Amino acid sequence: MFLPAGLGQTIFQERYAFAGESWGAACLRVAEHVAKAEGADDVVRWTGRFYGALVDNLFMPGGRIWYGAGRPKAQLLNCFVLPTSDSREGWGKTVSDVIVVSGTGGGIGINCSPVRPRGSEIKGTGGRATGSVSLMQLINKVGDVIVGGGSRRTALMLCLDINHPDIEEFLNAKLELDQLTLANISVVMNLPSERFQQLVREGGKLDLFFGGRATGGQIDAESLWARLVHNAWKNGEPGVLNGFEANRKSNIYFFAPVNCVNPCGELWLEEYGCCDLGALVLPRFVRAGQLDWDLLDTTIRTGVRFLDDVLTVNNYPLAEIKQESENTRRIGLGVMGLHSMLLELGYRYSSSDGKEFISELFDFIKQVAYDASIHLAVEKGPFPVFDQRFVDSGFVKTLKRGMRSKIREYGIRNCALLTVAPTGTTSMVAGVSSGIEPLFAPAYWRNYRQIDSEAREHKARELVVTPEFKRFGTLAEGAYDLTPRDHFEVQAIVQQHIDNAVSKTINLPRDFPEADLSEVWLDFLPAIKGSTLYREGSRDNEPLEYIPVGDAQRVLEENAFVLEFDAEEQHQMDCPGGICEVPRLELLAEEAQADRAMAGVG
Repeated sequence: MFLPAGLGQTIFQERYAFAGESWGAACLRVAEHVAKAEGADDVVRWTGRFYGALVDNLFMPGGRIWYGAGRPKAQLLNCFVLPTSDSREGWGKTVSDVIVVSGTGGGIGINCSPVRPRGSEIKGTGGRATGSVSLMQLINKVGDVIVGGGSRRTALMLCLDINHPDIEEFLNAKLELDQLTLANISVVMNLPSERFQQLVREGGKLDLFFGGRATGGQIDAESLWARLVHNAWKNGEPGVLNGFEANRKSNIYFFAPVNCVNPCGELWLEEYGCCDLGALVLPRFVRAGQLDWDLLDTTIRTGVRFLDDVLTVNNYPLAEIKQESENTRRIGLGVMGLHSMLLELGYRYSSSDGKEFISELFDFIKQVAYDASIHLAVEKGPFPVFDQRFVDSGFVKTLKRGMRSKIREYGIRNCALLTVAPTGTTSMVAGVSSGIEPLFAPAYWRNYRQIDSEAREHKARELVVTPEFKRFGTLAEGAYDLTPRDHFEVQAIVQQHIDNAVSKTINLPRDFPEADLSEVWLDFLPAIKGSTLYREGSRDNEPLEYIPVGDAQRVLEENAFVLEFDAEEQHQMDCPGGICEVPRLELLAEEAQADRAMAGVG
């Protein structure tokens, strides 16, 4: 049986466990709650199966499941996408939905492109529209009020199509005007990215659209891209979301378009869509230096069933969300600890062999997960809006021919099954690297504030060496040891096998040139459904100071006397991006900054 240790145990007790609850008791609580979805004759059997996967830490449910299971009216889902429309009533409904959903702990994504641009005539009143950004400001204020009322910080993703007439105002709002401070912001690429690449590289003009019609306005594509790149280089936002590719690959293209992502970017969702998350703990499947493919197969099947059952037992915040979830039965089976697994198997994260293994691993997860969902369809029925057009989606065509034939014959239980989420604090509980992110650094300085005996505050720092560096030496590359192209390549490889989306931070060295970023980012636009950047030093109060892997041994030898943290605590403080989410520890940045960095801004 796995047991959380050190900081992982602290996080588990403070965030996910009931008062005084042990790891084993919490696993049983969650297993029993979710297994209620099974028929009366199967509840005991599946309680046992779920409990086994949880207690051995083979499978890690999302934080909302840990927190909510066993509570009255348990809301177990992480995030939602809400619609808006171009009317007072539409705005009112959006604000009302935000209040209700965020009150249950759910993150929210909203694409505000249906709102008419600033200055447009309002024929009914003779006035002029205030534009899409004004609605975003209103939503941001709602989040501010909810935080002010003592609840957890509302997680928001606010998006706008790249050819919306308000796009320049949107890009200026956060960085130049210090607005939308509680939201992640992203630009939606709603045209073929190859076409946008051509416009940028050939100096073309991008036509502006609203409501599906050209407005007659244009914007220089190269200048727009340069502004977007500059903002992201300077402060990590906006992200870019490839809406065209997401819809081209969407398994429900025949039912409803996907128009926005959740705040962390791992799921493209239709209006009132929701995300239901859990992760395979990848290092647990390495036995004596070899991957146990059979155990991984069994756990994938258990995880798919577990997450499908979550949809059945969940208490939904809105009737529209419940209806949409029942129609599509979308789940998000992901992973954590990819880098930890690679090290156990002897792979360098950036190596060609490592990348080949990553592709093999995620193809295996894909094929097994889809097979599991087909078996569930035979047993419980396919998702209600399934029809034969499903097998013609851009993603399903990547499955083996025999798998597609089985879907035609039996249907499939879930419209989509796979994702890669950040897994911030849950990966700390498990003691593994987050999602598919590399380690932050093999060794690093931790900056914090110290209070002396006279109550005066001083800046201090301590050297941390990770257990990965002690075990694997220079094989344990850090996030900034990789090139941005390495980061993009890993994300693109994984995205080939993921039907939802991939949350991944592209870490940039402090001095990485904007022109180089522009080129590599543009190159990878067609291959990924969303992208998030973080440049070292681009935000204030970064508590972790990266040490290059090539310098780590020398720095450790020169500063051996300051090593004060035990290996378990050091390991669990590790995080991508250099900003961590750790409860009530003043030696890290404020929790709001931590959540944003762990999620990946945009």
